[in-house]
Amino acid sequence: MNIKDIVEGLNIRGAANIGKIISDEEIAWFFEDLKIKKQEDIDAFGVETLKANFSLETLSDLGRFAGKYYDLIANEKINEVVNAALNDKAVIHSYNAIILDKADKSGMVGHGFHRDMPWFPNCRTSIIVMIPLLDYNSQNGSTQYVPGTHAHKDMPALEFLENNALSTSGKAGEAFVIDSTTWHRAGENTSGKPRPMIVIKYTLAPFKQQIEFYLSNPEIETAEPLVKQRLGWNVRVPHNYLENRNWNQETRKFKSGQYDMSNTYFK
Repeated sequence: MNIKDIVEGLNIRGAANIGKIISDEEIAWFFEDLKIKKQEDIDAFGVETLKANFSLETLSDLGRFAGKYYDLIANEKINEVVNAALNDKAVIHSYNAIILDKADKSGMVGHGFHRDMPWFPNCRTSIIVMIPLLDYNSQNGSTQYVPGTHAHKDMPALEFLENNALSTSGKAGEAFVIDSTTWHRAGENTSGKPRPMIVIKYTLAPFKQQIEFYLSNPEIETAEPLVKQRLGWNVRVPHNYLENRNWNQETRKFKSGQYDMSNTYFK
C-alpha cells in the first residue's frame, strides 16, 4: 500500500485503490456473518417494508455487533488512509453493509448517481472506504464513479456521467476509497448471486454522525481508545451547559481539538 499514491488519487481522481486489507479468513467470516444478520433484519422488518423504505440492501450500524466489527475499525491500513486523507480526529459517519442482489432490490438512492456529502471548495471533508467480500467487477454491481467530479460544485449532465463512469474491480478484501463528493453509483448486479460489501464513511470530527454510536453500541465503553474515538466518543454532545462545563479532558464529552482541518486542503 502506497499511501502517497492513495492520497494523490483522491486529490486528482477522487478515488483510489487501497489494496487487500483483510485476510481470507476474515473475508469468509464477514461473508457468513453478514448473510445471517441480514436475514435476521429481513425477518424482523419484512422484505416489503425494507423495500418501501429503500433499506433492503442495507444492514446498518455494524459497530453494534462489536467483536470483529470493532477489529475492522482498528485495522491499521484503514486508519493509515483515514489519517492521511482526513486526520486522526476523523470519525465514522456510517458503518454499514450493502448487499446487492438483482433478484430483489429497493429504490435505494445508491442505484443512481449521487454524492454522499455537501460540496466544499478546495477541501476534503469525508471519504468512503468500501470493502467487497467477493471478487468485484461490472458483472456483480461494483461501484461506478466519475473521476474528477469531486472538484466541481454542481452535478454534471447525466449523459456525461453515463459516458465517463468507470467500474471498480478487484479481489475480495481489496478495499477502494472515494472522496464522498465524487459522483458515483452502485452498478447493476447481473451475476445472479448477492454481492456483499462493507462500507465505512468517515468525516471530519465536527460533522454529525448518522447514528449516535456511543448510545447504540453496548460494548463501546470497553472498546480500545481508537475504536471509541472513531465511533465518536470524543465528540459526544453535552446534554446541557453544566455537562459542557466539565473541563476535565478525560471525562468531558466533546473534547478539545476536534475542529481539525489538517490534511484536508488539496488545491
